[in-house]
Amino acid sequence: MGKDLKGKELGNGLFQRKNGRYVGRYINKIGKRVEYSDTDLRKVQKWLRDSVYQDEHDLIPTKSNITVDEWFNIWINNYKKDVVSYSTYMHYKYSYKNQVSPRIGSMQILKVRPLDCQKILNEMYDNVLAFGTCTQCRITMHALFDGAVENGLISSNPVNKSVKCKQREVPERRVLTIEEQDTFLKYSEGTVYEYAYPLCLQTGLRVGELGGLKWSDIDFENKKLKVQRTLQHRTGQGFVLGKPKTKNSYRVIPLTDSAVDILEKQKCKLKELEARSKSWSDDPVFIDMVFKTDTGRPVGQSHFSSALIRIVSRIDMDRKVKEKLDECEYEPFEPIYMHCFRHTFATRAIENGMKPKSVQKLLGHSNISTTMDLYVHVTDDELQKEIQKVNICLLYTSDAADDRISV
Repeated sequence: MGKDLKGKELGNGLFQRKNGRYVGRYINKIGKRVEYSDTDLRKVQKWLRDSVYQDEHDLIPTKSNITVDEWFNIWINNYKKDVVSYSTYMHYKYSYKNQVSPRIGSMQILKVRPLDCQKILNEMYDNVLAFGTCTQCRITMHALFDGAVENGLISSNPVNKSVKCKQREVPERRVLTIEEQDTFLKYSEGTVYEYAYPLCLQTGLRVGELGGLKWSDIDFENKKLKVQRTLQHRTGQGFVLGKPKTKNSYRVIPLTDSAVDILEKQKCKLKELEARSKSWSDDPVFIDMVFKTDTGRPVGQSHFSSALIRIVSRIDMDRKVKEKLDECEYEPFEPIYMHCFRHTFATRAIENGMKPKSVQKLLGHSNISTTMDLYVHVTDDELQKEIQKVNICLLYTSDAADDRISV
């Protein structure tokens, strides 16, 4: 019976080290000691329960010649399916199927070395795959082999600190300037999703959160919006309502007067769409949705993407016409995607003096570094304002020097 540092009994196979980490330990069927440690006692307790059960019921192979493919099937179905979000689960499956399995899937797991894993990432880089795709592959491999270490199949994780994704120049994330924002909203007027875009700019919602939003989530009296689900498109199932991305994604967002007005207009918009439609959907699962297509069905990312392309095309067409009339020089409107509105929301919030911790909470991030590194940008307009502060300071210093000279 193990104890924690205060002498409290933790149960069989559990104890706490002097560095504060909890340890779960048991002897498997082939007599090998298997252990796992973490700072979270509940994680260790769950690991111990699951691992002992799987070992007793032959769910974890004890033969040393198990292949990487065989272990992946065991790992993904026991550790990830119905445990992580559906999108994360699919990221693991897609990354493994397309990048890992073709290269090392048939290898015995005991024979995989760090060099084998590094070669996978290097080949992805040579094939000009996106840095994010390479990073996801590394995350998948590290988690996969970490599970193998925890279950005593290998002694160490081959995806160690030396295994890295090669960096390539990453284009800066798209943030709308105030002028672009105004232009886009003007051209979106009258379209099916005309109120979805300004609501994103007012709240920073993810596209899945926007698609999964229900009228029951809106408290008009207290001007609040609850994020409680996300709309997901699953292969073979179509649209389903799932859990938000992380526990921090469950949140309450205060609504501005403009946001309330936008939602009120969206109510009217839905009535107009239903009245015009000859095949309005009455699916009870999606009947309370805030945003719907022109046939009353859920609005997924692909719907929004197509709509954005059409709006940007209209902007560009008008600009080309004006150029022919010698009214202005043609400047294409850079393509945008739904996540641009989330980036823009965060950037506008910081520009207008909102505290970073507040932005973090509104976006539903667990770490402030994610908020500041990924979602907050400095626009040219903001740089112009900030540089004036230096100018004022220098003018003040110069004036003071002139006064001293005259004295």
